[in-house]
Amino acid sequence: MKKAKKILKIVGIVLGVLILIIGLAILLISPIAKAYIEKHDTELVGREITIDKLRVNVLAGKVKIKGLTLYEDDAQHAFVQLGDFETSVKLRDLLHRQLTVEKLWLLGLKVNIEQNRTWFNFNSLIDFFASDEPKEEKTEKSDFGVTLYDILIDSSYIHYADLSVGSEFHLNDIALRVPKIDLSTLKTNVGLDLVLGNNASLHTQLRLSENAEDYILKMQMQNLDLNIIEPYLKQSLAVDSVRGKLDFNLQALGSTEHILDFVTTGNIALRNIAVRDNTGYLIGTIDSINTDIHQYSIAQNVLDLDRLKLSGIHTEYIVKADNSTNFDIILGKKKAYNDTTIFEKLGDTIAAEFNEVQDNKQLRILVKDLKLVNSRVYYEDNTLPSPFQYEISDITMTSKNFSFTGQNSVQLKAMLNQVGKLNAVWKGNITSLDNHDLTLMLNNLKLSDFSPYSIQMFGYPLENGTLSFNSQNIITNRNLKGINKLEIAEPKAGDKLKDYEPEIKHVPLKLGLYLLTDKENKFKVDLPVSGSLDDPEFSYKRAILNVLGGLIVKVCTAPFRLLSGDDEVQYFEYDMLHFDFSALEYSQIDDLAATMLEKPELNVSLEQRINYNEVIQSLCDIQLQRDYYRSQHPELQTTGMDFLTNEEIRSIKLNDKGLMEYASQYAEEGKTVQSKQDVEAIALKLFGDKSDELLTRMIERKNNKLLSYLTATKGIPASRITINAPSLEAMKDYDKACRYEIHVGMGDEIFE
Repeated sequence: MKKAKKILKIVGIVLGVLILIIGLAILLISPIAKAYIEKHDTELVGREITIDKLRVNVLAGKVKIKGLTLYEDDAQHAFVQLGDFETSVKLRDLLHRQLTVEKLWLLGLKVNIEQNRTWFNFNSLIDFFASDEPKEEKTEKSDFGVTLYDILIDSSYIHYADLSVGSEFHLNDIALRVPKIDLSTLKTNVGLDLVLGNNASLHTQLRLSENAEDYILKMQMQNLDLNIIEPYLKQSLAVDSVRGKLDFNLQALGSTEHILDFVTTGNIALRNIAVRDNTGYLIGTIDSINTDIHQYSIAQNVLDLDRLKLSGIHTEYIVKADNSTNFDIILGKKKAYNDTTIFEKLGDTIAAEFNEVQDNKQLRILVKDLKLVNSRVYYEDNTLPSPFQYEISDITMTSKNFSFTGQNSVQLKAMLNQVGKLNAVWKGNITSLDNHDLTLMLNNLKLSDFSPYSIQMFGYPLENGTLSFNSQNIITNRNLKGINKLEIAEPKAGDKLKDYEPEIKHVPLKLGLYLLTDKENKFKVDLPVSGSLDDPEFSYKRAILNVLGGLIVKVCTAPFRLLSGDDEVQYFEYDMLHFDFSALEYSQIDDLAATMLEKPELNVSLEQRINYNEVIQSLCDIQLQRDYYRSQHPELQTTGMDFLTNEEIRSIKLNDKGLMEYASQYAEEGKTVQSKQDVEAIALKLFGDKSDELLTRMIERKNNKLLSYLTATKGIPASRITINAPSLEAMKDYDKACRYEIHVGMGDEIFE
C-alpha cells in the first residue's frame, strides 16, 4: 500500500506548489511573495515558476493567483498553467486546531503529460519532493482537523502523449466540483465532467465512506472515438486506422485498501466500428456491440454478463494464390511486448495483486444471453484452378448461459450465397476438443458454386445440381463418430479437364453422378466418418471425399443401376389398364431414352412383366361397372361412351349399393351380394373367359406405343430396342406390380 501511495504524489504536486505559494504569500505579503517565489522557484519546487498576479488578504484569509505557470525541466515548455486560483480560509478555526477552507477554485488549469514507457515528464518533481530518509509510522491519530468546501476545477484541459507509441489525446472542458471533503474522515462526494477530443464527454462521481476504505465510483462516457487506441494496436498489429464510437455507463464498488478489490456493473456500447490494415484495406466493420455487465471482479476473476449482442459484423477472408490471406498483413507486424511495462505505469502494488489473482484463479466468463445478428462473411479462395467466391450472410448466432469453462449450446443460422440455408447446433466446451456434438443442416446449396473445388479434387467442373447435407458428428474422449447424409437433386458434371492432375485420380465424376441418381434424378448417400483426433493421419475432409469417390467408382462398374439399384436389371412400373402412359411413366421412359442417346453403343431389352391375376380381375370389374352404368343410361346403347363417361364408370366403387343390387341378379340362387368381394367374384364369373383375349390386345397395344415413342419421338434406332411380351404361364407366376424390366448389353463387355 505504501508503494501505491506514491501515485498520489502526482496529484498532490500542483496542490503542494499552491500551498507553498500561499504560505509564502501570507508571510511575505503579495508583492514580496511573488518576487521571492519567482527568484527562488527552483529551490522551492525544483522547477521554474512564473506568476502574473498574486493578491493576499491576510485578515480575510483570501488568496488569489492569476497566470501561474510551472515549467518543464527545460524551463522552456509549460508543464502546468493555471488561469485563476482563489481560496478562502476561516482563520478563527485555526485557534481550535481546525483548518477550514471555504473555497478552493482552480480555473483554466492546463496540464501537459508526456510518457515514454516508464518515464514521465513529472518524474523529477516526484524525486524532488521525495525524501531519502524512511518515514516513521505514525501510531497516533492527529487531532488537527482539515475540511475543504466548494472545491471547483473548471474550464480546464489535460494533454496526454505516449511518446513510445505515438499516441496522444486531449481532455477538454474538465469540470470538477466537490461540495465538501473532510480529511479527518476522507468522506467525500466528488463529481467530474470533461470533454475528450472534440465530441466525447465523461461524467464521473466518486463517493468515499467515512472510514476512507469503501467507495462507489460512477462513470458515464458518451461518444468516445476509438482512434485513441490506434497507437497501442499498432504495437502488435499492422493497423492503419480504427474507427468507431464508445459509450459506457459503469459503477464500481471497491476498497482503497486493496486496489483490485472492486466489483463493476453497468453497460458498454460500441458502434460503427471499422478496422483497416496498413495498406488501407478494410478488414471489417461492426455496426454495434452492446453488453450489460452483471458483475466484473478482478479479485474474484469473474466476468458475468447479462447480455452480449453483436450486430452487423461484416468481413472478408481472402486466400491468395500463394496461400497468404488478407489477414496476414494485419497479423504480420508483431513486436515483443513486455507486460511489466503496463504494471510499471500502474504501480508495483497493482502488478503484485494482479499476478497473485492470475496465479490463484482461472478467469470465469459467463454470458447469460449471447447473440450475433445481421452479419456477413465473404470468402474467396484463389489457390484453386479457378477462384472460389462465396458469401455467408444473414448470420444469426444465439446461446444462453454461454461459459468459457463449462458446457455450451450454440445455435447458428445463415444464408449461403443468397439461396442456400445453414442451420447448426453445437454443444461442447470451447477450451477442449475432447467432447463435442455438432449437428449441421445445409439446404439448397448450388453445386456449381463449388465447381473450383470439384476441379481441384476430381478434375471435373460442376454445371448443375442442388445439394442438401445433414450431419451429426459426436466426439467422445477425442474419438469422432459421425454420419453425414448427402442428397443432390439433378447433379451434372462437365467434361474432365485435360492436362490437369486432380488430387483424387481415376474418379469418373461425370458418369458417376449421373448413374447415382435415382428415377427422380436425385442422389442420396450416407457418408459415415470415424477416427481419433490424436491420429496424425486422420483428416475429416479426406475421409468424406474418399468415401464419396469410392462410391462413384463402384457405381461406374455397374452403370445401369439407374432405376432400381440392381446391378443387372432395372425397371420402371406402369398402369396396364390405362390406354397410354402417365406423365411419371413417360418421365421414366425419357430417362431411359436419354441414357441410350448418351451411350449409343448400348442395347436395351425391355421385358414386360404383368400380374395376370390382378389385371384380369380389374378388367372384369371394369366390364361389370360398364354394364351397370349402361343399365342406368339406356341412351348410351346408341351413342357410345366418351372419355369422361369411361372415367365416371371407373370411379364407381365396387361396394356401391346400386352396383351390388345390379350384380345380385347374377348371383347363385339363395345368395346375396353384400361386399366388394362378392361383386369381384360375380365379375370374374361373367367376364373371366373373355378377358384373356382383351389382355393380349392391351399388351400388344402397350408395347407398340412404347416402341413408337422411343423410336419415332426420341429418335432411337429400332435395332437397339427389343420388347418382349410375357407368356401366359409367366404372367401367372408373377405377383408384383406391372413393369418393364430393363436388360442392358454392350457387345461382349461385362460391367464388374
